Amino acid sequence: MSIEQSSAAAAACAPGGKCVPCESLDKSHLLSPQQVETELSSMKLWKLSEDSTKITRSYTARNFQSAMDSLNEIGKIAERENHHPDMHLTGYRNVEIVLFTHSLGGISLNDIAMAKMIDDEVSFNYSPKWLRENPAAKKD
Repeated sequence: MSIEQSSAAAAACAPGGKCVPCESLDKSHLLSPQQVETELSSMKLWKLSEDSTKITRSYTARNFQSAMDSLNEIGKIAERENHHPDMHLTGYRNVEIVLFTHSLGGISLNDIAMAKMIDDEVSFNYSPKWLRENPAAKKD
């Protein structure tokens, strides 16, 4: 990525990590797989998709209500930021959050900022078994 592209990508998020309107973004705002991996290195619960166009976070909630509570919290952040993830609930408590900039078909800094907001702001009530198997989910 050139310096101009790097500057353009950095402009995708306003100071404080707030998402900027996606309609103002163009393909120069897409992050390379290497840039995404660098960003995700400190976000252990997020994974880059095989095609490098999305980041995902999956977990098992304690029960259906816990899953819905976390999805509703994520939904409030998405509405506030006007940046909406795909959210999947299966088996009544298995959740997958998928982030990508829909208008670009790939990952921008908006997605990284949104993932950080989800990590920082959402109260997750995980299944005890899932939490034992995923110690990175424990907050200090």
